[in-house]
Amino acid sequence: MKKLYSLTRACMTSDMNLFKIKTKKDGKFSNKILVIFIALYLMFLMWSNANILFEKMAPLHLQFIVLSLAVFAISFMTIMEGVYKTGPLIFNCKDDQLLLSLPIKRSTVLFVRIFKFYVFELMFNSVFIFPIMVAYIRWADSLSWTFFLTNIVMLLMLPIIPIVISCFIGAIISSLSSRFKHKNIAQIVFPILFFIGLFYLSFNMGGFYEYIIKNATSVNDLITKIYYPAGIYATLITDFNVKDLLIFILVNISLFAIGILILSKFYFKINSRIKKVVTSKRVNINNLTIKHNSVYKSLMKKELNTFFQTPVFIVNSGFGLILFILGVIILSIKFDSILLGLTDPNGMNISKDLLTSNLSLLAFSLIVTTSYMTSITNSVISLEGRSINILKSLPINVKTILMSKVYSSLLITTPVFILGTIVLAIRFKISIIETILLLLLSILVPLVSHFIGIIINLKYPKLDAENSTEVVKQSMSSFLSVMIGMIFLIVIVILITNFAGSISSVLMLTIATIIHAAINVLLYLYLIHKGVKQFNNLSV
Repeated sequence: MKKLYSLTRACMTSDMNLFKIKTKKDGKFSNKILVIFIALYLMFLMWSNANILFEKMAPLHLQFIVLSLAVFAISFMTIMEGVYKTGPLIFNCKDDQLLLSLPIKRSTVLFVRIFKFYVFELMFNSVFIFPIMVAYIRWADSLSWTFFLTNIVMLLMLPIIPIVISCFIGAIISSLSSRFKHKNIAQIVFPILFFIGLFYLSFNMGGFYEYIIKNATSVNDLITKIYYPAGIYATLITDFNVKDLLIFILVNISLFAIGILILSKFYFKINSRIKKVVTSKRVNINNLTIKHNSVYKSLMKKELNTFFQTPVFIVNSGFGLILFILGVIILSIKFDSILLGLTDPNGMNISKDLLTSNLSLLAFSLIVTTSYMTSITNSVISLEGRSINILKSLPINVKTILMSKVYSSLLITTPVFILGTIVLAIRFKISIIETILLLLLSILVPLVSHFIGIIINLKYPKLDAENSTEVVKQSMSSFLSVMIGMIFLIVIVILITNFAGSISSVLMLTIATIIHAAINVLLYLYLIHKGVKQFNNLSV
């Protein structure tokens, strides 16, 4: 028990660096305020939306359905993000050699890794579920001490089943990928196929959601059959029973223990296969020649290698590109059915004439949405890790180093966006002028995202991370860059919806091009001045 406590404490202490933003001493207080503000803002959004739903359900005395749906949705979100987070967090970690050399049981090492995963998910899940629980108090028909006891238990138990499920899926993906010669490629393909499958299912679940809305009284029974925690939560809220509560706790703890026990049986086998290096190339050193590349080319090649050799980096940062490709395919093949959905009087009720006369704005909306979801540069500084001092010692201009990271990110996104834009332009028969503007925006919009990402990563670097997942998924820079991108996205969508039809699409695209070009110039000037100073101040 003492070993378990010491190991858990050591791992959790190092990994809590997520909440320590290393900057100048006089900025610690303001940085803590920033983290608290973001958390409170998200909680306020959840609380506001929950109140709207409770207000509609209260007259029907069906408030508990909102709680059931919240538990189900948050659990599903945990499973989705946990699937590709599990591999790097549990398998192939940097401290494997140290931990595995200690006289510690396999199950103990695995427990510490999964417990670390549990603590992070507990904190993030609480940001979403706690405000909904608080909002329920206002609309509840009656309250007793059992309500608060049930909520405390639910907060603690909510992450367990999703984590166990995602760990098994992640272990399967890691096991399958470890059997391939090119393990990184396999670790990228399997999660992408998994998410494409989920996207396909969600795209075809319109009828399912309609059923839930029209048959609210039977939703609780449906959810109970699909997902046990959501169903038992509603039961405990409406008709508390100590026996049901104890069974719920026992089920979660048992699943957690059984999951660790099963995973520990093949954990080391998968880990050893992942670390195994397979090569079949023969190297002939006779007549050896050395190729000389330019500084920019060498730096960009290094950045591209980092990107393509880090599966979690590709899956997380390239998710927007995957959505763009899927969006282009769906719009090209099923545009007529999408048009019916958008113009449905019972749905979004958008004018059909307005849509068909502004198809270029529809393409622009897809570019903007997916571009601001594709933030590659928000981790490029942090991924340098402890080698940042070596990079700083090279006789290379800092501006060249920073811009090479931006250019390499642009090299990844530009071909995808340009090719997709050309496909949409041909499918929708968009005019030449609008197509040219869209092609320019296919470069300028992602470039804004790239500049924002590297600027934020320079402000909030995480150079002492234990693994790439901690950098890509659990760092302040990745979180803030996505949030700022979403703000840009919301502003642009509001402008498009308000001015579409009032001014021509050509004029709107022209204005968007000029604005994005100006933003890129300002961000570039900030990067080569303020960003260079921040880079010089970096150290591990």
